[in-house]
Amino acid sequence: MFRATLVLLFAGGFGVLVASAADPIPQEKVWRNPKDGMEFVWIPAGGFTAEVLDKDKKPSAQHVEFPGGFWMGRTEVTVKQFRRFVEQTGHVTEPEKEKNRWTWKRPWFEQADDHPVIYLGYSDVLKYAEWAGVDVPTEAQWLYACRAGTSTVFYWGDTMDDRHVWHRGNAGDATRPVAKKQSNPWGLYDMIGNAHEWCTSGKIGVLRGGSFTRCDRYRFLDGNWTEPFIWEVGLRLHDGSPLTQYPWDDDRGFRCVKRTE
Repeated sequence: MFRATLVLLFAGGFGVLVASAADPIPQEKVWRNPKDGMEFVWIPAGGFTAEVLDKDKKPSAQHVEFPGGFWMGRTEVTVKQFRRFVEQTGHVTEPEKEKNRWTWKRPWFEQADDHPVIYLGYSDVLKYAEWAGVDVPTEAQWLYACRAGTSTVFYWGDTMDDRHVWHRGNAGDATRPVAKKQSNPWGLYDMIGNAHEWCTSGKIGVLRGGSFTRCDRYRFLDGNWTEPFIWEVGLRLHDGSPLTQYPWDDDRGFRCVKRTE
């Protein structure tokens, strides 16, 4: 199984990321996982360069290549798909074990079957992937797929565009159904906005992308509110240490990559 991992350096919350360009993915390049029904799209071979910390914690450029490409889930795993997993395995999630007030079954806001499943710990995500015969993406896989060959601030351009992203300004205080906004150039939906997504970095879980809660930082300039602000593709929610204060929350979901044979 191919793995490529890296730790990004951020200044003011932003990562420096340049992705290599690639041709659009043909629509016929879709694989459906028979276990949970998730559609996966083909992410073409290529690479990207990022500012990373070396062993002396100094910034340096690192290029990560994916010479063979890989398959990634078209959307975040949904409530319906996670329910199938629980019904077949009897899995009890971390929040349920800890008797958290809110769980994936009963978040504090109303969710339908086509919403991204939330209130999951990293171990819950790993268990689901194991059951579904897939993997949790590495940070490098996630970043490369999210960027989709673009070099703009967001994969759709340099400014906020509600056609592509759910944020608190247009979603309110809740997640929204997956795949209702426009996809990135490689056919992936909601890579920014809706829910953060768990990724693998070594032996720990990290979160990537924006969410409906993290996309609500409205700028206040010259006495006026301006457009909603969301982090660029390079958001890393924490510095690499395991999440301890909030090991799960209402804005944390995930998607998977197909396991390499």
